[in-house]
Amino acid sequence: MKRKIGPTLAASAILVAGLIAVVYSGKVPLGVPGEWEWLRVKAPPPILGLLIAFVGVAAYGGYAALGYRALGVPSRRGFRETSWVAGLLASAVTLQVLIPMGAADEYDLTKWAYVHYFHGSTGYYHVAKEQAAADPWKFLADYPAWIQGQDSLHIGTHPPGLIAMHCFLIGAMERRRAAADFLNAAMPPPVTVAFRQLEAIERKPLPRADRAAIYLASLITLLACAGTVAPLYLLARESLPPQLAWASASLWPLAPALNLFQPGADAAYPLLSATALAAAAWASRIRGTPGLGTWASPGMAMASGAVMAFGMVFTLAFLPIGLIVALVVLATRSISWPRRLGTIAWIGVGFAGVVAAGWLATGADPFAVWAWNLRHHARFYLEYPRSYFAWLLVNPIELAVAAGLPIVVWGVIGAVADRRYIPRAAWCTLAVLTIVNLTGRNMGETARLWMLFLPPLFLAVGVGLTRLGGGSRALFATVLLVGIQTLGLQALIQVVYPV
Repeated sequence: MKRKIGPTLAASAILVAGLIAVVYSGKVPLGVPGEWEWLRVKAPPPILGLLIAFVGVAAYGGYAALGYRALGVPSRRGFRETSWVAGLLASAVTLQVLIPMGAADEYDLTKWAYVHYFHGSTGYYHVAKEQAAADPWKFLADYPAWIQGQDSLHIGTHPPGLIAMHCFLIGAMERRRAAADFLNAAMPPPVTVAFRQLEAIERKPLPRADRAAIYLASLITLLACAGTVAPLYLLARESLPPQLAWASASLWPLAPALNLFQPGADAAYPLLSATALAAAAWASRIRGTPGLGTWASPGMAMASGAVMAFGMVFTLAFLPIGLIVALVVLATRSISWPRRLGTIAWIGVGFAGVVAAGWLATGADPFAVWAWNLRHHARFYLEYPRSYFAWLLVNPIELAVAAGLPIVVWGVIGAVADRRYIPRAAWCTLAVLTIVNLTGRNMGETARLWMLFLPPLFLAVGVGLTRLGGGSRALFATVLLVGIQTLGLQALIQVVYPV
């Protein structure tokens, strides 16, 4: 099997090179013409920045290879895994700071200031600042009525979570001037320059508290996105040995979509989806013991439901995540049907508890909000018609590019060569995404909107890698290839500014 490693990596390299060449040529549309296409970057990336970013990718690859080798040695000490995953988390954060340094001006770290501020990119900051900051609790209480008059784009199709977050951050920075001053002083130079450019564009100063709040929102996205390696590793460990779980988790921070879409909030949602799935999977697996251990499984199940309810504060994309969670529990063959149904019931308790608490705290009916979000989402396709069959083909391709083609290659190998060893979370996610695609529920921006579905799909990577006898060198080479794809796309495509 080891003889197939070289050809597999060569095939991945050809795919990456071909993708970059096709995008660079400009002859292939980045979407469906006339309906939705990602824009191209015309400015060249800085050579020094590219070099720094690539060195960062290579250094990260070295750490990933060392961890893969170390976790392949049997050990009874759980602390060993914890320490390696903690190091992986820190390395992932560092890597996702270095990668944008290889992008052209205004697409590098300057986007940490621009994306949250520009109304066309998100709009949540301006709504928070202009309409909600004066009395956030009243705004939330009136949200079910307010949302009815909104558009079918970002604001109208989302619950108030991001608006509330910006309100909280702005208020916190206004009350804690020392913290605001520290954040302003600690900003990377490109972010500081970006805020100065925004002030020049607006012809008015941007308060230090607002700058700190916007920067902090970007940091939260970074930490959540990179931090997904932890719940992803836990999700993998429910079914796989340490080495295979490591292979899946270590490739996560390199995925093109995660890096290109930061600091947009969509890059933070995988942390919640991976956490909910990991908690549900372990809740199904844990066997209760007398005493406090009796509540271990229900506790994990309620945690899963609570995390999904928290996610629903930000996006309705957690509805299909809930379906995946239920399928994962129902597909756990090692437990009885009453236990499976009981676990789902506990998940429901956790979900309902958080929803009820939010309803009582704000006075806003969440079901009314979600209903209007769904109406606006349906109205979007009336205002912006899409071609069903075109997107039926484009969506899977865009998802593969978003995840990283070398990662997809290993995942396909794992699914074909040893499908029974692939964790059930991966199969359940693939089934739900197939249904979503076939029913036309999402036609466009798959790379952004489906990011929260990527973590369970990564579970097949380790299986594919080890099935062919791949070791630390193969993992290192895969890291480099995915890194090259991400840096190449970053230099050619922009996905965070208004189209």
